[in-house]
Amino acid sequence: MRLRSTKAACYLGAVMVVALTPLVPVIADAGTAYEQKSAITETVVKTASYSANTSEEVETGYETEQNSFYNRALAITSPYLDVYSEANADSDLVGRLYENTAVDTEEVSDGWTLISSGNVKGYVQTQYLLFGDEAEAIASELDESQILTAYTVEEAEAKEAQEAAEAEAARKAAEEAEAAKKAAEEAEAARKAAIIANTIDGTSFTYNPTITLSDDEIWILACIVDWEAGTESYEGKLAVANVVLNRLRSGYWGSTIQSVVYARSQFSGVSTGSGSASTAFSNRLSTGPYYSDCMTAALAAISGTNNIGSYTSFRTVSSANLSSISDYVIIGNHVFY
Repeated sequence: MRLRSTKAACYLGAVMVVALTPLVPVIADAGTAYEQKSAITETVVKTASYSANTSEEVETGYETEQNSFYNRALAITSPYLDVYSEANADSDLVGRLYENTAVDTEEVSDGWTLISSGNVKGYVQTQYLLFGDEAEAIASELDESQILTAYTVEEAEAKEAQEAAEAEAARKAAEEAEAAKKAAEEAEAARKAAIIANTIDGTSFTYNPTITLSDDEIWILACIVDWEAGTESYEGKLAVANVVLNRLRSGYWGSTIQSVVYARSQFSGVSTGSGSASTAFSNRLSTGPYYSDCMTAALAAISGTNNIGSYTSFRTVSSANLSSISDYVIIGNHVFY
């Protein structure tokens, strides 16, 4: 009885083999992602999605889980990879694969891969393509718009010509913008210089600087005087200018007008706290002093006209505790000490 069962199993197995035999060509025609051997010929044809151990997978028939690069590949060569009409670098060029171009792979043999993408079909060198998980890993880091299709030679030439034209237009636009910026800066510098010169010409004192300042620094000094004492008398403006210069000479608050004026928590609302002008004070620098005698006071202080001596601080009289200050002078709404 056991013998008969064994024979029956053998017969059943033979029937199943015969029944399944017609399916083999169909499976082969479907083209797996790995090397297949035909029962008719010894020629080996490799089709898409390869990994580092492709040869081993071909021999064992092992197939990895499919991903979006099954039977596809990714070209990452920069700036581009040539596509040839035949598996030969001496054949005609039929297209280009720019960096991050995805292609369908039809067959691979002797170091060349037959690909198709967009309007291009031809051969590229296999070593410059990524397959399977490697391609998937790179593609997953890209936006969909960054994954390209192949270009024919004509399409590539048109693309490169357009990019060259756009680059040239961008270069010219950048040059024009830089020239316009420079012209605006020069015009602004000329405006400030003219105001300073006109102020000097219109003053009753002889401008003889006791400290060397650039026009930009003179401008900042006049603007801080305007900011702190714009509505004060001329004497009040002159006193504020001298406070700033006394601080500059002491070196305690910095060695430039900018460092003194933008020192943290010194002149209310003027500094960002990190050594630069606040938005509000930047606007004042753009427009300049509201009161013309602020510039006159700044220039007079630079020339040595001093009405507060060596005082380096001031505050409003209303906020000052005069009993705690041993030496001071009151000018308008400010006490200087």
